[in-house]
Amino acid sequence: MDVNPVSLGHTIIIPKKHYVCIFDIPDEILKEIISVSKMLAEKYREKLNITGVNILHASGKDAQQSVFHFHIHLIPRYPNDGLDLWIHKYPRRKVRLEEVVEKIMREKT
Repeated sequence: MDVNPVSLGHTIIIPKKHYVCIFDIPDEILKEIISVSKMLAEKYREKLNITGVNILHASGKDAQQSVFHFHIHLIPRYPNDGLDLWIHKYPRRKVRLEEVVEKIMREKT
């Protein structure tokens, strides 16, 4: 459980072995962490009567990662809990989607 929870049941899921961020955690370990997240969310729905869940993660300094050990926050949600953890409150940026796709698909030179 998180020592400074934002909701009842706020949990941090951490692998036993050290990985700094999503860029170095093996796929199999990441799959296990997501499976544990789902299992806990289902348990919390049954036992804590949650009506939703947020799964939060930050990788890298520019993503505001503050603890450099891979972890996921599982935040149980309740009706009218007053939490706003979503990005919709930030202004949208104009982006040419074709340009982004082109950069992603371009071969390294």
